[in-house]
Amino acid sequence: MARIICFSDSAAVIHAVQQGIDQSKHTIHLLSASRLNGELRETVARLAPDIILLELSHATDNPHLYFFLRANGATRNTPIILVSAGHRLAQQAEVLGADGFLQRPFASAQLLDAVSPYLALQQACVAA
Repeated sequence: MARIICFSDSAAVIHAVQQGIDQSKHTIHLLSASRLNGELRETVARLAPDIILLELSHATDNPHLYFFLRANGATRNTPIILVSAGHRLAQQAEVLGADGFLQRPFASAQLLDAVSPYLALQQACVAA
């Protein structure tokens, strides 16, 4: 069972993630993407996610959140998939070094395509 954190303040993204990922097989933690603070840092460390979905938008502080996640020892190697409606998402993902991206709006099949390689990797690590 993978632990997935979804950083988003968008009801549409939250709903799509909840509908697209089998919650009987994986645990999804929904966290606000709007502010990086001490409480959020502690929560991320406690949850020890296997996959992170991070929504990028102009209204949030998430570039700082992305850099925190990459600098934090607990999440440094955790796959981060960027989610955005922005037209330059592929370029942003490449520049930041994200592990993948998901253009909004997206269907459940697209979400599964984005996270499946990392779910398989997590399951292989657990089995070993």
